[in-house]
Amino acid sequence: MSYKAPRGTRDIFGINVLKMNLLELKAREVFKKHGFEEVKTPIFEEASLFTRSIGQATDIVEKEMYIFEDKKGRKLALRPEGTASLARAFVEHRMDISNPVGRFFYIGEMFRYERPQAGRYRQFHQIGAEFYGNSSPTADAEIIVLAKDLLAAIGIDKISVNINSLGCEKCRPFFKEVLVKYFESLHNLCQDCQRRLKTNPLRLLDCKIDSYKFTEIPKISSCLCNSCKDDFHSVQSLLKSIGCAYTVDEKLVRGLDYYTRTIFEICSDMVGSHDAIAAGGRYDNLVKEIGGPNIPAVGFALGSERVLIAAQNIGFFNNFKGPEKIFIAIADQELLNNAFAFAMKIARYGFKGNKDISVFGPVNDKNLTSQLKFADKMQASKTIVFAREEFNKGKLLIKNMKNRTQEEVSISDV
Repeated sequence: MSYKAPRGTRDIFGINVLKMNLLELKAREVFKKHGFEEVKTPIFEEASLFTRSIGQATDIVEKEMYIFEDKKGRKLALRPEGTASLARAFVEHRMDISNPVGRFFYIGEMFRYERPQAGRYRQFHQIGAEFYGNSSPTADAEIIVLAKDLLAAIGIDKISVNINSLGCEKCRPFFKEVLVKYFESLHNLCQDCQRRLKTNPLRLLDCKIDSYKFTEIPKISSCLCNSCKDDFHSVQSLLKSIGCAYTVDEKLVRGLDYYTRTIFEICSDMVGSHDAIAAGGRYDNLVKEIGGPNIPAVGFALGSERVLIAAQNIGFFNNFKGPEKIFIAIADQELLNNAFAFAMKIARYGFKGNKDISVFGPVNDKNLTSQLKFADKMQASKTIVFAREEFNKGKLLIKNMKNRTQEEVSISDV
């Protein structure tokens, strides 16, 4: 019987692993510059953590979560996103005491049961950052800049930033009432819209089926309280002060219930459509809702797979080859120990000053011709041959596997 990876998952290997690693390396570099520290959380949590924080009436909770029971009947879920898990860790370990204005980031796998498509998998990778303890609009603006800087670090600088305010617990209920009245006046809404109208009317703004019918949607800006208006104006002013272009999109919503006030999406044409590759916003009530103190927070996340598609489409990886591959071959089996010691030495210290290398070999069960064929298959750029005559003179043969030339080099020189 043969096996395949489950639908919606994939094996990542070869050059694709190197690309993923490069994105994560760039992310860590950018986060470090902004003072964010890494947190790793479990890939599964109590299911109620997500249903409570994300919201019962969201697509993630209703359709996409992987929920299971352990041997003691406890209901657990594979994490569908990173914010709730990090908030749980923040509360559990009282990070508000040790790090009252905390800046954290995470990198890891998430799980959602949704239709697989380009850049979207049921097991996917997310990179995100969370800023705790700062209610100032400066934190919102910095998170947006942080997301932009991370994308720019991997060559994605032709983007659009869309922002909106969802209001707070004081003014949002009024907007929901206005929305319900508006949508109830429309006919033949899709099933999802009819269901969301009763459970989560804001989500109708994100409908892909009926959006063409929504021609005179009430604007949330007319319903915001003075505090939310001032806050949103301040975010915009801060973005303008650093030359960050943005568009206010009053139809913009987020698929998670914990968001308040400023939300944003960063979109790019480089993933096949003008679609979001990073998104986030403020969530001032989440920490308190899951049992912690009243701590404000703001954050963002990006999907690694979609970002890598965008980077690939703009040619960021055109000259990306990964480490140089060097193969160690032996023409005389008696030189196996010498060749092995040499291979381990250059693996540790580099080859001719180059430390970005991958070393393969030697092998003692193949003749030299077979070893050279193997070097070709693994796409080695050079093969270093230990041959008796040259070795006795303190030299090695270095074969260039691309142009098929070779030279004798003193062992002491490499």
